[in-house]
Amino acid sequence: MQKVDGITVAEVGDRLGITRASVHDLIDSGRLTASGRAGRVLLIDRSSVERLTHAGTRRGRAWAAKTAWAALAMLSGQNPTWISASEKSRLKSRLRELDADAVRVLARKKDKTHRYRATPDGLAALNDYLIPSGASATREESIAETFGMAGGSGTAEGYVMIGDVAALADAFGLVEDPDGNAIIREVELHEPFADGRAPMAAIAVDLMDSLATRERSAGQRVINELLHV
Repeated sequence: MQKVDGITVAEVGDRLGITRASVHDLIDSGRLTASGRAGRVLLIDRSSVERLTHAGTRRGRAWAAKTAWAALAMLSGQNPTWISASEKSRLKSRLRELDADAVRVLARKKDKTHRYRATPDGLAALNDYLIPSGASATREESIAETFGMAGGSGTAEGYVMIGDVAALADAFGLVEDPDGNAIIREVELHEPFADGRAPMAAIAVDLMDSLATRERSAGQRVINELLHV
């Protein structure tokens, strides 16, 4: 029998300084990932706990997906045509009050994130079907320069439209894995990707979701810079 790795709800609560009920709320919201059970005890994936430890458990109502993408588009110097002029004005004022960590938390519903394990050949092929984000986006020289880093080797991360994830998983033999090397972010809106790229602010927010300190710091720095342009 395969061993299920993870930590208990009580241990997560102690680590994050929150109640068991709050831990279950975070599981329901997708911010923590259940990894299975040991007998009757629910176990939480360690990587999801680590990511949340870095991000913090700051509460508050998240933006709807279209608002989150509008905010990230505005920060990236784009015009979010999918919201009204009055909504843009309110959002612009709201952004003046925020820091990078707040943007990350408020934008958490911008996509549905799927994590998989892929073979080296599958990983290379998968990259051709994703709009790059996170570390994968830094393969492009101009983006690498913005974030002061280059890389993305050994990983695939990016966006697809809703409904495409299952087909990609089947085509490339992807296996669900919270610590996997393939991160597919499923979105409903086409408009933010009209030029075939993810907005710079979205790449930065996705880097902030990394367990690598250098990537998190780079994403946080770029968001804070964009907030103060």
